Amino acid sequence: MRIEDLLKLDIKLLVSFQVILEECSVSRAAERLGVTQPALSKSLQRLRDLFNDPLFTRQAYGLSPTSRAYELSELIAPILGSMSNLLQPTQFDQATLKRRFNIKADEEMLLTFNEPMLAMLHYQAPNIRLMTSNWTQDGFDDLMNGVDLGILNASSTPNNIRSKLVGVMDACVILSESHPLYFNEEITLSDLVKHNTVVFNIRNFRSATTCVTIEKLERLGYVIEPKIETDSIAVTIEAVKRGMALIGTAQLGEVFTDIVNFKEGLSAVRVVPLPQDAVDADPYKGRHPVQICWHERYDKDPAHKWFREQVLEFMRQSPWMHSE
Repeated sequence: MRIEDLLKLDIKLLVSFQVILEECSVSRAAERLGVTQPALSKSLQRLRDLFNDPLFTRQAYGLSPTSRAYELSELIAPILGSMSNLLQPTQFDQATLKRRFNIKADEEMLLTFNEPMLAMLHYQAPNIRLMTSNWTQDGFDDLMNGVDLGILNASSTPNNIRSKLVGVMDACVILSESHPLYFNEEITLSDLVKHNTVVFNIRNFRSATTCVTIEKLERLGYVIEPKIETDSIAVTIEAVKRGMALIGTAQLGEVFTDIVNFKEGLSAVRVVPLPQDAVDADPYKGRHPVQICWHERYDKDPAHKWFREQVLEFMRQSPWMHSE
């Protein structure tokens, strides 16, 4: 590719050439292009100089293209067609789309849309591949390095990460019969912090809502020092079974209830609302926002936009997700 030669080509000249060839008249071509006849005549002269050929000869009925003009037209027409396609929005059909989407979200978030999403992909987009993994402390870096979607509790995202609020999720306390407070009719935050706790998928980046809440509680004198921190649902179940309190989402509470109902050998589980003093101290009042986020490079990508809107809609239809 000779850059110096390409720089001599002016797209307006090529368009003028093609229209003159189609009209066989400078005046009609000028009218069609919305320019004056003298201006188009100057463009024709530049074309003759550029290609070192008269290109058109004058006849009684108008202009007649030279053989060189016909040769050039066969080359120029597809170029103009391709350039025109650059301005058209990319079209896609989910039924034939072949693409892998990578989602980072904690398990309780995935459960809000997992079932309808898999059904939709099976019937409407069978060639799409889905990869899921837990959100990590490097989640925003992962979005910059190719991960398609992140779903998390956060109050804000970095400047180059786009986000949309999905809704809010209620928090609750999950206790087993082994916990000292299991049979208490009323539970206070002061009571909870006196006993062992387990935390599931607590994030420590600055904008994580759990981090904001914990910092606020510590300033008020409520220090939560978990016995176990984990992103494993199996470890969390065992910790709750052995008498540790779990503060999580209402959706996670239902998961625990379902597991207890279908698995023998587990202690009964009680799911209770957050203590009122915990709600009062929580900056989010026990209803933490859920964000869906993606890197700005995918913002106008039609396939990505379609996929994230599917996830967003399925999540908003979840019984555990509420509007503000």
